[in-house]
Amino acid sequence: MEQTTQVQTDAAITEKMAVIKIEGQEFELETALAEEDKILKTVLQPHFSSIENANITRETKNGKLHVTIVKRAQHKG
Repeated sequence: MEQTTQVQTDAAITEKMAVIKIEGQEFELETALAEEDKILKTVLQPHFSSIENANITRETKNGKLHVTIVKRAQHKG
């Protein structure tokens, strides 16, 4: 089960591109694709299999959406 956190530091998202941080990488993705977990996971799943059970945090800074994705440790055994 994933955990999503939203932190609001500005009133609204005004930029068309969001910043995605995952597995030590940072890149831009259209904001429309990054706003919802289901769509974001569908887009990134082929490239980052760890996103399925990851913690996703969204934050708005200066009108730009910043999404941080952190892999969660899975139960072994």
